[in-house]
Order: sequence, then C-alpha cells, then structure tokens
Amino acid sequence: MYNSTHVFGHELLGRNHVTSTDIAVGSSVITVAFGVLNLFLLWKISIFHNAFGRILATRTVIEMCSSALHTSFAAYATLSQRSDYSPLWAVVVGTLGYDLAAMSCAMHVLLALNRFVSVYFPMRYPTIFSRRNSIIAIGFALVEITAVTLLGYNLIPCNTVGFSATHYSYIVLNCPDPGQERPFHFARFINITCGSFFCFGAIVIDTATIRRLFAIKKKKAYISQQHFNVQFRFTLQSLSQNIPMFVEIILLGLSDDSTDDSKTFVRIASFVLTRVTDFVNSISIIFFNPEVRRFLGLRFNQLGPTGSSSVVRTDTY
Repeated sequence: MYNSTHVFGHELLGRNHVTSTDIAVGSSVITVAFGVLNLFLLWKISIFHNAFGRILATRTVIEMCSSALHTSFAAYATLSQRSDYSPLWAVVVGTLGYDLAAMSCAMHVLLALNRFVSVYFPMRYPTIFSRRNSIIAIGFALVEITAVTLLGYNLIPCNTVGFSATHYSYIVLNCPDPGQERPFHFARFINITCGSFFCFGAIVIDTATIRRLFAIKKKKAYISQQHFNVQFRFTLQSLSQNIPMFVEIILLGLSDDSTDDSKTFVRIASFVLTRVTDFVNSISIIFFNPEVRRFLGLRFNQLGPTGSSSVVRTDTY
C-alpha cells in the first residue's frame, strides 16, 4: 500500500476511513463557482473595460483554477480518505495550489497599485495602466511568480509540498532520506514574504489611497462626483479583498506547513479561508458596484431598479 511509513510522501495519503471532521472540512472546500458570473459581468459592463477590470478578470481566472483544483482533488481526497493513489498526485496539487495562491496574491498587489496610481497620478494613469502596459504587468507577474514557486519547491532539497488529506492542508514533506535536514524552508520564506511585504503592503497602499480620496472629498477637488464615487468604490473593493487574503497568509504562516497536531486548527482555518477569500472576491463586485446590481436586476428583476451607467471614459478608472 502507498501509505506505508517507509514510502516517501506517505503523509499525503488518506487513512482509509472517514471521520466527521473529514466530511466537514471536505465539504467546506466545495464552493459555488462564481467565477463564470464574474467574468461575464466584467465582459458585459463597460465600467470594467479598463486595467482594473483586466486585473480582476485575471485574478478571477486564477481563483477559478484554484477552486477547480481543490474541488476535483482536495475535497475528494479528504472526503474519501483513500490511500491507493500515488503521492505524486498530491504533490502536483500542492505545488500548483501554492503557485495559484501566489499568483492571486500578486494580482491583489497589482490592484492596489492600480488604485493608488489612479488617485495620486490621475493624469498619468491612462498611460501607466494602458491596455498594453497592464497586460505586460500582468504577464510579467504571473511568469515571475510561477518561476519562483516551481523552481523553489522542486530544486531546493527537502521542500516538496503536497496536499495532505489527513491534515486538511498543504504540508512540506519530510526529507526522503532519514536524518537529512532541510537546508532552507522555502515555504516559510514564501509565506513571510507574501504576508509581510505583499499582502500587508497592498492593505497599506489601499489605506493610503482611501485617505487621499477623503482629502479630495473634503476639499471637493474632484471634477466629477460620479468619477469620484467610482474611484472610491473600486478602492474599497480592493481593500475588502486584501484583508481576508492577508489573514489567510498569516494563518498559513502560523501553520508553517507543519503536520504537528498542535497546529491542526490553524491548518484547517487557513485552508478553508482560502475558499472564503474566493467567495468574498466573487461577491465584492456585486456589493460595491451599483452598475452590476442594476445589470443583474435586468436579468433577475430582484436587485433594485434597472438602469445604465453614463460613464464614458472607462480608461480613467
């Protein structure tokens, strides 16, 4: 059997029986796919036809891939607790899962920078975040993140990561050779870097942007009330998405990808919060944007009065 303690990666496999905790945790990662709706809204509503919308769309696709990955493997492995599969599958899922999470984190930072530039440098914003530049920035971030995560987890000894059905989270596997010590804890480095510098940095940037918007409102230094309202809503939307991401990274850092029983709650909370973060990101576009609610009202006739936005220059957002 694959779950022999003498087989490398045995800690990733199931225990061959299912507990109530397995059912609770496995069910929690099966979330409704809001991603398709989000992409449809970003495509149909003109207010998102800009750099902000492109970054949102990219992050949505990343989170859809993450949800599909977890629903197809993590939920099934947790609910079934099977142990008759190769640990390689769990390693692939763990590596891709970490890569997608890092990509999503990068898009959160890019969203915060997008809002910062649009408010502090409004005249230069259309040039800095032009269609070409925003696509290049997105592409560069994704390629760089993928290269760093894949190379780090696969080239640095004793840093193989995988999804464990019995520990309900990503864990770093023990070294394949008994007595071998891990030379560098890459996962810990990624968690601290992403949490301290990127996610927290994005919150600081959004806070600075909101502070600037309040100053503009106090002085009534805006040209258009409608333009100001959109700027404010977009920034609040960005901040609301960065906060759960930051908490998720903090919990991930506290769990330290460890199999220690004392960190069971933190591991579970971190993994489940990943799905909660995806859910928050999905509904925030509806919560913060009346244009979206009006659009959905046309389709479902339940979210308020219908109407169309009078916004013309969407590239200024």
